[in-house]
Amino acid sequence: MRKKIWVPIIVIIVLAALAAGGVYAFLYRPVERAFTAAMQASRTVPYAEAKEILTNAAQEIDGKPFAEERVANLNRRLDELLLEEADRAAAANELSYAADLLAERDPARAQSLRQAFQEQEQAKAEQARLAALQQAYDDAAALEQAGREEEALAAFIALGAYGDAAQRAEAIQARMALAAAKAVFTGTNFDEGIDALNALGTAEGRAEAETLQLMKEDWIKAHRDQYIAAAADQLCAGVWHTAAAGNAPWIAGDERYTAAPVQADKVFSGLTSVFYLADGRVLPTGETFGAEKTVLDLTEVKKVAPGLVHALFLHEDGHVTAVGSKGLNRLPKKAWKDVIDVAAGAWHSVGLKSDGTATACGTDSHGQCDVSQWQQITAVSAGLLHTVGLKADGTVVACGDNTYGQCDVGEWTDIVAISCGACTTVGLKGDGTVVACGDNGAGQCNVSNWTDVAAIAAGGYHTAALRLDGTVITAGLTPAPVPDEPVFASEWISAPASAPEGESPVATAYILGENERLGPWFYMDVKGIVLVCVDYSGDREVFRADLLATKNNIPTGRVTWPEASGNYIKMPAVLASEQALNHHAVLAFTGDYIGWTNNRKAVMIRNGKVYYDRKETTTLAVMPDGTLNFYAAGKTSAAELQALGVKDSFSFGPLLVNNGEKAYYNNGKDLFTTRVGFGYSDPFHYIVIVTPRESQTALSFSRLADYFLSYGARVAYNMDGGHSSSLVFMGHELATISTRSTGRYGNIRGLSDIVMFLENDAVGSN
Repeated sequence: MRKKIWVPIIVIIVLAALAAGGVYAFLYRPVERAFTAAMQASRTVPYAEAKEILTNAAQEIDGKPFAEERVANLNRRLDELLLEEADRAAAANELSYAADLLAERDPARAQSLRQAFQEQEQAKAEQARLAALQQAYDDAAALEQAGREEEALAAFIALGAYGDAAQRAEAIQARMALAAAKAVFTGTNFDEGIDALNALGTAEGRAEAETLQLMKEDWIKAHRDQYIAAAADQLCAGVWHTAAAGNAPWIAGDERYTAAPVQADKVFSGLTSVFYLADGRVLPTGETFGAEKTVLDLTEVKKVAPGLVHALFLHEDGHVTAVGSKGLNRLPKKAWKDVIDVAAGAWHSVGLKSDGTATACGTDSHGQCDVSQWQQITAVSAGLLHTVGLKADGTVVACGDNTYGQCDVGEWTDIVAISCGACTTVGLKGDGTVVACGDNGAGQCNVSNWTDVAAIAAGGYHTAALRLDGTVITAGLTPAPVPDEPVFASEWISAPASAPEGESPVATAYILGENERLGPWFYMDVKGIVLVCVDYSGDREVFRADLLATKNNIPTGRVTWPEASGNYIKMPAVLASEQALNHHAVLAFTGDYIGWTNNRKAVMIRNGKVYYDRKETTTLAVMPDGTLNFYAAGKTSAAELQALGVKDSFSFGPLLVNNGEKAYYNNGKDLFTTRVGFGYSDPFHYIVIVTPRESQTALSFSRLADYFLSYGARVAYNMDGGHSSSLVFMGHELATISTRSTGRYGNIRGLSDIVMFLENDAVGSN
């Protein structure tokens, strides 16, 4: 029984053992093996791999017998590893990674790690930015070191406030500005370079400007003599014009003159004339003193000295040709040889000989010809009534009229060139400055602030200078603006200086003769010039008046009864001197006696009004172009003349000279009496001849024509004469004055008209 009981028990036990072994082998052992393997592996591999192993193991055994605790252990291990990995990552500064690990496990710590990570990233970014700036700075410095300053400047500017980038940019800009200012100076334009450097307003700029100024002074010393020699005879000035003959010839002022061709070598001017030279040939423009053909035929001329009514032409071989008025012995004789310089005044001529002595001829009313004692003279110049000589030692001597102080040159030194105006003297000094003395009524002597001058020219009311930069500046009453661009070829190109500011007054000058009997008499203003002298060069003594006019200021007629009308007009007779005073006339002379009704059978216009329009006798018309036209009887009418712009026409006659040739011949058999003749030699240059009222000076028509021809007249016409002869200057009747007698003669006839020239309120004001 007992045996039977144990057998089942044993079987049960065996079966139980087998069952237990099966459970262990098939249920517990795989779970345990997977758990153990995962746990062991998690200790030897990186976190990510361990996480994967543990996660996979947990998923593998999850839900199996005996797995619950093992899964929990795996998860705990996974959590431990996460914390360890987070600690490791945080310790390794892998803050973002550590924060991601702890995002669910420990959000607060994760947020702290993220904040730390962001701060870390910002620090890295700042470090990178600073590193980039430093690299850019180093690159900019390398560009600067290599001399690529424009690129370096742009690079330093781009760096902004980094380090000393702004200061280095400023330094580069200063260097570049200094270099640009220095680049303005290209070799000889010192003034422009100095101005550019000073404009920088920096110590470096000022220092460079001072250096350039010293260079300029050295350059001037080295080149001035050469430049002055080249600029000689390149500039001239008159009463109504300024002219230059440089690489851009021009003339400003009176429109009767025109610019010379570009090939003109030199230019010379009197107060009322301009002559250009080209290869020794003379190119006159305007006044030729009635000798145009002679002037154009001249050759090998090296200098021209125009006066008011004559001109001297110095030839290469030292002889002198003279044209113009022969009166007062003003023209040099053929004995003038070996001459190296010439000058012409109003009534005198001066020549400089190669031995440094001077000679002169013409009127010596004010001692202007007293040059015989001069020695070591290198140049001469002449004004109206004074003469100036430049000595080899740079001093200056002068003689003649000193009414305005124009001869006060005794203290001048270091003078290299001289020029005389009407009543002024101007000197160029060796340092390029200018001195002047004499009449300053129009500001023509205001030259003390001039510098860098190479040539000077004194005119009637203004002084002109050619600067070393090739430009022209003026002082005084300038006839017309001068151009700003250089007129003379020069390597020195600088900013042109401007003429003094402010308007100058219209100056007038008139000189009564040394005494009433001898004259000469002179008047000049910006509208015209009057010269009157007693010419005793022939066998008769005559008054010669030269009227040098500007456009719209030509001689004009005045009648005593302007309102007159009708077929036969008898005008009241009034002394010419009274009429001149009433009209403030500077000069007046006998007209054609328009009130003499027995012979008014011509075209007679006065001051624009037609009084007679008949054709039976000859007519002399004053043309707007500065000439006189003669018309034979019946060859013109008032309407035709007015259509030509004529405002004055006269009729008396006869015609004396026409087209530069004698038109009246009577073999000296015609009546000798006092005469009044009216003619012209060049446009706007009129000549009036009046004989004093005494028998010794009486002329025939033929002899009067000869006188006009000797003065180079192109047209000359006889006006009324006899006891009607009259010549009035500044209110003084000259026709009663003679060199042979101081008395005044009676039978001075009143006139119905006068011809007048210029007006001045000083006439008739007393």
